[in-house]
This record gives sequence, C-alpha cells and structure tokens, in this order.
Amino acid sequence: MEFRDTYRIGLYEKAMPSELTWEERLESAKDAGYDYIEMSVDETDMRMSRLDWDDGQIFELLEAQKKVGLPIETICFSAQRKYPLGSKIWEEEAKELLRKGVIFAKKLGIRIIQTQGYDCYYEETSDETTRERFYRNLEEGTIFAGSHGVMLAMETMENDFMNTVEKAMYSVNRVNSPYLQVYPDIGNISNATDDVAGDLLTGKGHIAAAHLKETVPGKFREIPYGTGQVDFPAAIARLYELGIRRYVSECWYCGEENWKEIIKGNRRFLDEQFRKAQELLV
Repeated sequence: MEFRDTYRIGLYEKAMPSELTWEERLESAKDAGYDYIEMSVDETDMRMSRLDWDDGQIFELLEAQKKVGLPIETICFSAQRKYPLGSKIWEEEAKELLRKGVIFAKKLGIRIIQTQGYDCYYEETSDETTRERFYRNLEEGTIFAGSHGVMLAMETMENDFMNTVEKAMYSVNRVNSPYLQVYPDIGNISNATDDVAGDLLTGKGHIAAAHLKETVPGKFREIPYGTGQVDFPAAIARLYELGIRRYVSECWYCGEENWKEIIKGNRRFLDEQFRKAQELLV
C-alpha cells in the first residue's frame, strides 16, 4: 500500500462559498481530491437551523452524498461559542444545543462531533465556577452522546482554558468515557507552545482526528498554507506515530474567484507535508 493511501483528509465546509448547494459542495470537495467533508454548525442562523431539519431534509442530504460518492463524516460544532457549556446565562440552551447536535449527527450517520473547549465566551469571564459547570455539563452531554453512539472530541482552542492537548486531556480524564476524546488543531497548539509534538504526545490513545491549519503568532484563522509558523511534517509525524489516520484541511473561503484551485492546491500542499513526515518516520 502506498503511504498516500494510509491516511484520509477531509475538507472544512467553510473552505467553499456558503451559497453552494450541498451537492455542489460535495462535488467540489471530491474534484479537489478530498476524502470527505467536515460540516460546520457555527453561530449563524443558517447553519444552526440545520439542527432543526426534518427527516425529509436529512434524507435529501444523505441522497446527495450517495449521488456524488463523497461523505460528510464529522461536524465542527462552533455554535458552542454562542452557547458555551460553562455559561451561567446560557446553560440550558448550551445543553439543549449539544443534545440536538448529537441527534442531528446520528440521523446523518456522522460519528464524530468536534466540540469546542469554551467554558464561556462573550458575556462572562472564565473562573472556577464556569469551569466546573463546563465539566459537569460536558459529562452529561458525553453520556447522552454515548447512548446514541456519537463521539465528542474536544478541539484545542485559541483560549487559555483549552489551547493544548494536555489541557483538553484534563476533561477527557475527568469524564472518563470512550465517547469523549481529543481533536487537536495543530495551528492553535502552535500558538500555545513551542513543543507541538510533545503536547500531542500527552493525548496518546485519545486523539480521534486532527485539524491541519496554518497560523501565525497571535492569529488563528485565514492564514494561507505555507505562509505561517506551523511545522506540519513534525506534527503529522507525531500524529502518525500515535496512530492518527484522519485529518481535516481547515481553511477558509475569503471571496476568491479561484477558490476551486485554492482547495486543490491545499490538498497538494498537505500531501507534500505527509511525504515529508514519512521521511521523518524512517
């Protein structure tokens, strides 16, 4: 088996224009060489409304995936920024949001929800109370997700609360369930520590997948691949050593007319990083 065939890379939905139909998104990702799509359920009304789809709408999306021959396999659940699990103001809304996300994923056959490591975000300040509320509600949500066979996997964020795998592992160890794991973003980790490979090692046995994202110091989004600080080969080599074989290209559409060529180029860039990582593994 060729090394290229031993890993899979999905494409983040937001790498494509939001006005596309799902069939167009799936076709574009397939044409660019990706293996699946990671859906975004973010804070916008348009994407949050997906959680209220009826069975007919769910069926249409399942049929689009079948027709195109490309699946949606994961969800980036950034709507939790609006309703964080540690919020006192939005606690009930946050718990209901996660339950709806789990049911939505189950209906679509999606196995992994990338949950967000925010105990609070907008109106509140992180403290011991918000953190304890977060852990309590995360455990409750994990039990619910487990009852439906859906895995929650904590993203490493851009905040001090959960910007490394080591910090995310505190939640994993505290909840202690096979349905709660870690889904690191190596770009975010690169802004939190100089030892990305060492941090990834702290998640040994508990990493479900990884975001491959470029960053520069202090900036976390919309950085083109190859223009930032992330040492992709070293991070990929460590992830590969840890048995990780599924990844997502996290990049953004920013109005470019040649966005199709950009996502194709991003896939080529990442395959080259895997080739370099392979050399490090020898």
